[in-house]
Amino acid sequence: MITIFEGIFPPHVTPFDEKGEVDEQALRELVNFWIESGVHGLVTCASNGEGPYLSREERKKVIKVVLEEVGGRKPVIVGVSSPGTRGVVEQAKEAQELGADGILLTPPFYYKPSDAELLEHYRYVLKGLDIPVILYNVPKFVGYNVSIDVIRKVVEEFDNVVGIKDSSGLIWRISELIRLVGDKISVLAGTGDLILPTLLLGGKGAIVGVAIFAPEMAVDLYNAYKSGNMERARELQLKLTLLNEVVIKKFNQLSATKEALKLRGKPGGLPRLPALPLSEGGKEIIRQVLREVGLL
Repeated sequence: MITIFEGIFPPHVTPFDEKGEVDEQALRELVNFWIESGVHGLVTCASNGEGPYLSREERKKVIKVVLEEVGGRKPVIVGVSSPGTRGVVEQAKEAQELGADGILLTPPFYYKPSDAELLEHYRYVLKGLDIPVILYNVPKFVGYNVSIDVIRKVVEEFDNVVGIKDSSGLIWRISELIRLVGDKISVLAGTGDLILPTLLLGGKGAIVGVAIFAPEMAVDLYNAYKSGNMERARELQLKLTLLNEVVIKKFNQLSATKEALKLRGKPGGLPRLPALPLSEGGKEIIRQVLREVGLL
């Protein structure tokens, strides 16, 4: 299976209305905002999309709306996350049946698996899928890093594994992944502070939260790098790193990314409980940093 995902992919939000329901119209408007900003694809129902908070029917609705609104203009990758293997398989097969172009495969969480258990989990999930798969290393949410050795073995065994999003924030991990498997799959930055370093080391792009509310800036960085304009790329990375430190790290990123969208005039919607909207003080901090980097 030869599928290469390259470029900037926002792991986009799911906008909820005042009643806590999926706001379909807002989602459609946001999809067009991201695509018109030049992104290379979308990742839906993942971490920033509050995927673990969505019911099965809500997930199906969001996936269908995004696929319909995208209309084949860009690839749509669906986030898959469940504590157990059976739940992962169910979600992955459903995404495949709905027409997703790929899945982003979150590791099991709640109970921490051993390397042997994790390897068997991946084998069980992957052998039943006929869809491109991007592995996901996200210690912030699952509580552990997937060992590089497990990743290497999975990549060697399954040709439907076409990429990995690494959200560890550790440049040595990204370097090792590129060294060991970068000739076989797309190694993608998972944090907004490491987009340019990942590209410079030989990675293919990024799936990052900052691209949700600053998509044109992330795309501009990628294009500057591809065209050899390193000074422009460096300038943009500095701004995106600041945005990452404030919007993604300082606050609950679910609430903060939606607030950043709203400050930019986009229908970010509300976060879903237990996440709460930002305080007025928090909103002002987000406003200030957006103004500082030139987004307001």
